Amino acid sequence: MTTVETFEHIIRHQSCRELVPFLGALGKSDIVPVRQKTRSLLRELDRYEKTEVGLGRWEYRHQLSPEQQMMLFLAGLATYSRKEAQARSFLLPWHLSDRGPDPEGHQQQFMTVLEQARPEWLQEWLVRLTRANQWAVISYKQLRELEDRGLLAHDPWLFAQSVAHQLTRYNWLRNTHKKADIDGYDQQILRQLQEDATLLRRDLPLVFDFDSQVDSDSTFSGKNRDLINWLTLFPQLIASGHLSRTEVLTRSLLALRRDFRRPLLTWFKNLFLALQPTPDERLDRQTELIDLLAHPLPLVINFALDQLKELWTQPTFDTAALLLYADALVTRQDLKTGLRTLFGGLEKLLKQDPTLAPALSRLSTTALTTADASVQERAGKLLKTILGARKPLLTAEEVAETTETISLYTDLLAPATRTLLGPYLTATPPAAAAELAAATYSPAPDFTPEIAEATASAPVRDWHELLFLTGEVLRDNSPAATERWLDGLGRLRGHYPPDYAQQLRPYIVQVSSSELKNKTDAEIQEYFRVYSFSGIRQGRRELITALLISWYQGFTQRHVPRLNLKPQQYSAPDPLLPVEQARLADLELRLQTAGPALPLLSTPTHAPHWVAPSVLVQRLLEYQAAGAEPAPADLSMALTRTAATAPTDAAAARQLLPQLQQPELRALLAWYLAPEPEPAALPLPDAPATSKPIARELTERLGKLIPFLKRTPAPETPLPLAEALLWLWAVAARTRLPYQELPNLAALPDYHGVTRPWHPKWHFEQKTHTYKQSWNKQKPEVTNTWQELMVLTTPVPRGLPNPLLLYSYYAQPPKSTTGWYSLFSLQLELPFLLSLFPNNPDPLYWHLIRLGGRTDEADTTAQEVIQTALYSLLTAGPFFSEPATLLLALGLTHSAPAGRAVALEALLASIDLGRLVPAALGQMLGQLLAVGFAPVQRLSDTLAQARAISPLVDDAVRQVLEALLPLLPTATPLRNTRKLIEAYADVQIRTGQPVPAGLAGQFRTWSQSAALKKAAASLLTA
Repeated sequence: MTTVETFEHIIRHQSCRELVPFLGALGKSDIVPVRQKTRSLLRELDRYEKTEVGLGRWEYRHQLSPEQQMMLFLAGLATYSRKEAQARSFLLPWHLSDRGPDPEGHQQQFMTVLEQARPEWLQEWLVRLTRANQWAVISYKQLRELEDRGLLAHDPWLFAQSVAHQLTRYNWLRNTHKKADIDGYDQQILRQLQEDATLLRRDLPLVFDFDSQVDSDSTFSGKNRDLINWLTLFPQLIASGHLSRTEVLTRSLLALRRDFRRPLLTWFKNLFLALQPTPDERLDRQTELIDLLAHPLPLVINFALDQLKELWTQPTFDTAALLLYADALVTRQDLKTGLRTLFGGLEKLLKQDPTLAPALSRLSTTALTTADASVQERAGKLLKTILGARKPLLTAEEVAETTETISLYTDLLAPATRTLLGPYLTATPPAAAAELAAATYSPAPDFTPEIAEATASAPVRDWHELLFLTGEVLRDNSPAATERWLDGLGRLRGHYPPDYAQQLRPYIVQVSSSELKNKTDAEIQEYFRVYSFSGIRQGRRELITALLISWYQGFTQRHVPRLNLKPQQYSAPDPLLPVEQARLADLELRLQTAGPALPLLSTPTHAPHWVAPSVLVQRLLEYQAAGAEPAPADLSMALTRTAATAPTDAAAARQLLPQLQQPELRALLAWYLAPEPEPAALPLPDAPATSKPIARELTERLGKLIPFLKRTPAPETPLPLAEALLWLWAVAARTRLPYQELPNLAALPDYHGVTRPWHPKWHFEQKTHTYKQSWNKQKPEVTNTWQELMVLTTPVPRGLPNPLLLYSYYAQPPKSTTGWYSLFSLQLELPFLLSLFPNNPDPLYWHLIRLGGRTDEADTTAQEVIQTALYSLLTAGPFFSEPATLLLALGLTHSAPAGRAVALEALLASIDLGRLVPAALGQMLGQLLAVGFAPVQRLSDTLAQARAISPLVDDAVRQVLEALLPLLPTATPLRNTRKLIEAYADVQIRTGQPVPAGLAGQFRTWSQSAALKKAAASLLTA
């Protein structure tokens, strides 16, 4: 046999024991042929084979055995060039990195092959693997062995990553023992570390220089599972003299200056504190500590100021350096604790050195612009001390400049600060009564969508723009871009260039498989002929992908209806997606049958997602002229998006209605586009037929007998428009009359969102969870308590009466087993779903609050859902409904700062647009805070940023707080209630409105509290 044939025989029939000597004996001329054969065998064998293991049940088996995988890896190690070694698929097998027992001897064989081949790319390869996945780092023991054998040079970054994984490897080794709880395991580890001089002298200090996992590296010791981590080991290594205390303290501070992850920075801070440095040790490192004041994270700055606060008055303290950094600190809005500490120290500096008064007055004046009332108050106290000193500390010019500057900030001052600096503020005339009356906020009574040229959406011009837009649609989750693309796809049919499929190839490869990159057009066509849309993720992106594939194939196959959008074991597509599937399936069918190029009825014509009434009627007339029947799903979406309350355009649309030949559709649109549609004018329909199509009935019955049929349900045949009109009346009525009872539709099934609106109730419910930790003798049982926001709805039959009832889909809550998957789907689909309901988004708001606003400490998926929904409150619209107001309240107390920032923008925008209902928002915020759903400080910090923006904002905030404060507990006030009282005192002074009698009684009760006495009493005497 030839060398290559021998190699293939070993791979197919033998093991690594025979392969290693074979690889060691390869000549230079055999390297390339064996390399090529290795790659060929990988392509052939590294795949899964699908086999049927029962009726309708399939199993996937990997054709490569574990031993063959190892042999092909070793062959690659011995023969690959740098090019093949840098391929993403060439990875280090998990168990080769010294992770426990190795009965097959693969770890030694790994070292033997490396010794024989000595690849030049080894170090570069190991670094690449570790950068891609820090958990894949090779063990420190193996790195040292490779270095000793001369196979790689010392790489500081790579060795730092490996050292930072030492304890994790000890943990893996611990788990291989029969008794995993090893007594004295911490001392065993400590002794092994102490015996390795190279580790202690050269490699362990590297963890201070690079971002690594040293902060999470840990194991356990003994039956009590005492935690062992580097925070416990460093002090012991210092105490035993194996590490220098001086060096570790200094390196910890230098590491805090680096751009590391926040948890790692916290770890270095904790290491410094664990060593309990003395004042002298901190004074020796004052330069390093002061340099930390330039760090972007408040965590580091607060730590540095806390370490410096005992050093202010030391003779050798560098005051000039501190004041240099303080200039930048006092303007930062993300520092509170640190600034309070800073001003406490500046007061000490002033007493020690009065000549610093000019510099300190400038700092204090600048700090008055901060939104935090407590920081303002500290700055105000320092200014009062400087300006009111018996012996003048400032020149007359400096005093005049300071008083003039602080007078400019009068509107920004909190009540306590304004009281402190009152003698130095320039008196301003009180606002005229007419000005105050003009600044009284009230919600706008009416809303008119802006259907104008300025908000019009331009259609796709030509093929080149359509091709460019294809990439944007696949890259971004933009509903507006996707709708323009769909419109252009249908409207420009017949204008595609002859080679359009070739131009679409990069996008086809992007959305399907990289395997298609080097295939011919015929091979790609065959690939998609049998393509299966069977992935776990099924959503709107997959619907767009299916349409793109169909387009690439020249619409010879229909792919859109093949997607299964029913809930699966690990997925729960949004319930509204089947309606979108029906709309796109109709578009795909029209493109396939080469009928007239007709637009989708529901494509928005004006920003953000409005359909102009006149354009809707014009599109229907185009369908009528072409002899085509509109798709009910498309028309249903068009109704939810149509700006029927735009008077001018709706009037133009009514002028076109007589041209519609179908009387039932004409009557529907005449009622829908009326200036004031009357519920009594709705038709009195007969009860709809409830029998199922015969084909569907047979499929369901067979599905009960043959489970396999349930997995690939056939798409339902859409209703003809004549039969769908009955349900479209319900959609039109709920769009124009979202909150009214509709008795004229009583013949339709009794379901939420049909004759009666879906209006769920909500309340807070305390939840507890207890878990046991038997290894912790001091605290064997832990109970967590939290508040949950429960959105409750009366039970409804499972399954909608008709799929066109877009406002009824969310009345049925998701199953408890699919709740998280529903949330994940909502996160991805929310931009599209929000675009469906510009008229009446309430059902969607209730649904996302039910899924994403249930708890305060939600995961990032839920946080993103709330944050995305908050953006929808920034646009013009009618005054906020109950779910919109609740959404805003959740946003203002959101656990993520980014969410609170968007909510603040929504609050300010809603005041400017007249959408805010202050009393409703205040009541909801009061309920949130009273039960402890969210901390008070989040809201107080957010409202502080709305201070003195405009008289209208001040008055709206006043109304919110007047509704909120009476709902807060009086017997045991919540923490930081004082900040809300001070915020109310601030806006009450600005607006000149009296304190309501009911709220005054609340303040009298609070004035008995030591913590609230000062703030509450000031309002009683105002």
